Amino acid sequence: MTVHATSNVVDIQLSAVFLLRRTLSDRLRFLSAQYPRIGFGVSLTTFEGEHYMLANGRMALPENKADGFPAGEQIAKLDNGQRFQTISVFADIPEGLQDLDFPEGKLIEDVIDLVELIDAPSSLPTGQLNADAGLNTVMNGTEG
Repeated sequence: MTVHATSNVVDIQLSAVFLLRRTLSDRLRFLSAQYPRIGFGVSLTTFEGEHYMLANGRMALPENKADGFPAGEQIAKLDNGQRFQTISVFADIPEGLQDLDFPEGKLIEDVIDLVELIDAPSSLPTGQLNADAGLNTVMNGTEG
């Protein structure tokens, strides 16, 4: 019976993490559709020091995460948020596009929405999911 409860807790956590990742992926797709010539990258650092990077197809990923994105510039940053130590958003905007009548204000608004989505408080843990945590929680009776 305990194993079944543990399995349910872990399944619920995995489903919630999947939904969060799907939402972030959808939001990056939205930005890519709205601004088709721009590369976007997101750098996330947890309070435990784990570092994650997400990017659309137009933003090059570094060989080593510590090097940061090899192209683009930081256009938004949040320190000491609800869920992450640091959330940074980078954009690689082609030279010719900067010279055109570019909706910079709308871009910043859309990027702020992305940062708010990432930092939205939730009961999901940040970082890697530890299946043993579900077992401990169920066994000590704190999972309801």
